[in-house]
Amino acid sequence: MAYSDNVSVTTFNALKVIDHAYRRCRLPAQSITSEMQSYGMDSLAFMLDELANIKTPSWCIQEQILPLYENNQIVTLPKGTVDVLNLNLNILQELSGTVTAVATSYLVNFTTDTIVNFIGIKWSATAIPVTFQTSPDNVTWTTVGTSASTDLSTAAIAASGSITWSQITGALAAQYFRIIPTDGVSTISYTSVTLGNMPQAIPLGILSRDNYVNQSNLVFSGRPSSFYYQRNLPQPVVNLWPAPNAASEAYQLVLWRHRQIMDTDTLQQEIEIPNRWLEAIINGLASRVASETPVVDASLIPMLEQRAAISVQRAWDGDNDGSPIEINPGIGVYTSS
Repeated sequence: MAYSDNVSVTTFNALKVIDHAYRRCRLPAQSITSEMQSYGMDSLAFMLDELANIKTPSWCIQEQILPLYENNQIVTLPKGTVDVLNLNLNILQELSGTVTAVATSYLVNFTTDTIVNFIGIKWSATAIPVTFQTSPDNVTWTTVGTSASTDLSTAAIAASGSITWSQITGALAAQYFRIIPTDGVSTISYTSVTLGNMPQAIPLGILSRDNYVNQSNLVFSGRPSSFYYQRNLPQPVVNLWPAPNAASEAYQLVLWRHRQIMDTDTLQQEIEIPNRWLEAIINGLASRVASETPVVDASLIPMLEQRAAISVQRAWDGDNDGSPIEINPGIGVYTSS
């Protein structure tokens, strides 16, 4: 017997999901009007947004590395951030060697074979695309990444004064490392370059609003040890304490966040959910639109609601990493509730 050898490649756009939802309300396809589709789109958006108020969907957990700036106590988080799951300070083992820098190249001779995992560049002009290469002899060069493929920052184009971080995975140890413009001719304008590996992750403690604002010296600078999460609109922020000092610019702020499910803007656009959630989303949408659609038989509503509750619960039950439950009171010297 021949199988497709494909897994989870069948896609469902918003139109398909809305169509299936109305069909489960026992409405024929020809009776689904454009007005009903528009209402279905709105109901779908409401339902997907509501998931964030229940739990954290596993596919909405995202790691992001943010730069730190001297005396910049407030860090704006990426759009769509619902909650901060973890916030760590990465202290890298900084690498040093003999630097040879010209307008179109930043070259380091480590004298011994060395692995570079992280590259931090503080730009003195608008950032440009760069390429990272290693060499055993300063003659033969191997490309191990580009800023386009390894950039960990949130801005597509970093302005002058910005710090961008790139991460290289799988690179082999080499004596020489260099940064060159991807186009081969542009000038690399920087204030500083940090090369590092073997990061030490230090969790930051969570402060309540009261404990944060009652700090005796909010403008004190040093290595950040705690933060207060503030749900501002349109983007939330974290308030760091102490404020980062100059040395902190060589550190990384590692954010694990719960982000919103991406918007579905058109009927033809795919919905950002895994296939294992399709049944729950369709049943949930069917129960929502049924109560607001006059042509749906009202006697079906209890059955649709029960079906939705069961399939949504099954989806949540399967949406975990399989690890055992661990109770962590989060008590620490810098932690306040």
